[in-house]
Amino acid sequence: MNNIDEIVSKQTNNKTFDKNAWKEKKAKERNEAYELIEQTSKEIVQDSNKFKSYIDIQSRFDKYSVGNALLIVAQKPNATIIKDFENWKKEIGDSFRINNKEKGIIILEPGEPYIKEDGTQAQSFNTKSVFDISQTNVKENNKVNNYDETILLRALLKDSPVDMKVVDSLDNGKLADWNKTDNTIYICRDSDTTSLFNAISKELAKTYFNEGNSIELNEFKANCVSYMIGKKYGINVDSINIGDVPSVLKEKDSRNIRNELSSIRDTIEEMNNRMSLYFESISKTQKNKDMER
Repeated sequence: MNNIDEIVSKQTNNKTFDKNAWKEKKAKERNEAYELIEQTSKEIVQDSNKFKSYIDIQSRFDKYSVGNALLIVAQKPNATIIKDFENWKKEIGDSFRINNKEKGIIILEPGEPYIKEDGTQAQSFNTKSVFDISQTNVKENNKVNNYDETILLRALLKDSPVDMKVVDSLDNGKLADWNKTDNTIYICRDSDTTSLFNAISKELAKTYFNEGNSIELNEFKANCVSYMIGKKYGINVDSINIGDVPSVLKEKDSRNIRNELSSIRDTIEEMNNRMSLYFESISKTQKNKDMER
């Protein structure tokens, strides 16, 4: 006899889910993720090349939190497209495979809210494993979305939070300059579209930053915003010099470093949201015209 009852029973027992072990594993992963965020926060401000890698990642994954961007740059700084296994499988089908010996990139996702001892509500986070396209058998599509630069410039200026005024020239050869006194960005006419986009996005960024910060820090952050928003839309950003991380940022603790990084990310999100609304409006207008034909 093959004693099937005993065989099945042993197989089932071997696969018994150990909930406590699973919880311990996830808690360990979560703590390690928090530690990696802390460590990477400090590392990127001490090394301009690492900081550049961070803003490249945050510009590619602009919907991700600062914490998750830091986790990605620490584990896979050249990542371009990331998804969890289930979503890759859903998109590609049964042929999808993770390359041999590849480990997932650990990020954090919101869990259930909970009540702290002081009675206030807080958000819990769980770890999640994702994979970059380079870790899979999926062929990367190098197609780049090409946006008309004039349309991009119009989108950037649409519903601007400050006034805009075109002038013949500006001091120091600037192409755009935010005047805090009258809350107006002055724009130099007869400049090429790429240079104008980069200059205006930088000056727009300054209008969002805390004036209590040092001028040097806000200038650095504005350069980062201009670089990141330009890169997102395929604008040539070679002329943007991010420069060295200012000492005032290097001297901050990890939490305050992330606060400044969040300020950069939030500014890009605000600008991108306005631009997206403009793209939607011209898309609807075009559809209406097509229907009328």
